[in-house]
Parts: sequence; structure tokens; C-alpha cells
Amino acid sequence: PSQNEFQMLQVIAKNAQDSGLYASSYNQSAKILMVLLAARELGVSPMLALNGGIWNIQGKIEISARLMNGLIRRAGHSIKIVISNDNICTLLGTRSDGDSFETSFSMDDAIKAGLANGNVWKKYPADMLYNRCMSRLARRLFSDVIGNSYVEGEIREAKEIEKLEQAECEEIKTSIPELKQENKLSTVQNDTKTDHF
Repeated sequence: PSQNEFQMLQVIAKNAQDSGLYASSYNQSAKILMVLLAARELGVSPMLALNGGIWNIQGKIEISARLMNGLIRRAGHSIKIVISNDNICTLLGTRSDGDSFETSFSMDDAIKAGLANGNVWKKYPADMLYNRCMSRLARRLFSDVIGNSYVEGEIREAKEIEKLEQAECEEIKTSIPELKQENKLSTVQNDTKTDHF
């Protein structure tokens, strides 16, 4: 951005922080500024970005499925909902240059990915399947429109699943006697190596 545009975004970020409306998500104007800069790259207005359109999760960008859909259509491409229910979502995307791609995301996919047990997935399965299907379609056919963005919830869910898997792995290690013994031997060997230095 030009110097004037950058200063304007800084002012918006500062005012957004001062308003107290975004305190739960962004407690510093610098964090808000990063969201506004990401929004600028995608051609999204500051208020649309801040009011539920874009999130920065540890440096990675999530955008709502609604916004993702809107950006794709604004760029002149089309998306057709082939099927959308509590078990599966299938979308057909067609680019303005004629290329097309159909993709699906099913409850079986959600189960395999460890997503289906989340409260939101249980309450709104059709919406969540649509979101993931939209993200899959956008990454494969419209990457020039969404850049490196993920759909809302993808990064946070992945981090939660990773934590659960690590906890389960630790629980298994501590419950199997052979692994307990291996851990003890490994600790002793590491201590011995340390003593040599």
C-alpha cells in the first residue's frame, strides 16, 4: 500500500481497538492492522473483514465461507450446489475461462479427519460440510481468488485435533508397560549422554 493508504489502515485499526468492539479477538491495533492488510490483498473492505469476514490465526488467514463464495462470484466465476444435506455436500465450480471442477465433502470425510465430534458439527452438519466443501473447491479451482486462505474454523479445528492426538498418544504411552520401560531407558540414556559432556 502507499504511505497514505497504510496510514489510513493504521487509523482504522486504532479506532477499531479503541471502540472495544473487537477486544475478544484483537486486543492490539497491530493485530487488527494485519487483518486489514490481508483483507486488502483479497480486495475486501476493512469493515467487512473485521465484522466476521476474516481472522488471522497465528499468521494464517481464515475467511468465512460466505465471503469465500462472494469473492469467487465477484471474480466472474460460478458455483453450483449439486447437493447439500447433513451427510454430504457437493459443489461444482466453473471458471470464467471454462475450466470446471466438482468436489465433495462428506460426513465420512469429517469422521476420518476427527471433526465430527465437535459441538458445531453435531448441531449444524450441513453448514459445516458446505464450509469444508467450499474451501476444498476454492483451493483447487480458485486459488488465484482466495490466495492462501482457509475457510473459517479450519486452522483452529486442526490445532484442536492435533492437541487431542498428542494427549491420546501420551495416554497410550503411559498405559502400556513396555512403552513405560522404553521411556525410562531413553531417559537414563539421555542422562548418561549428558554426564559425558
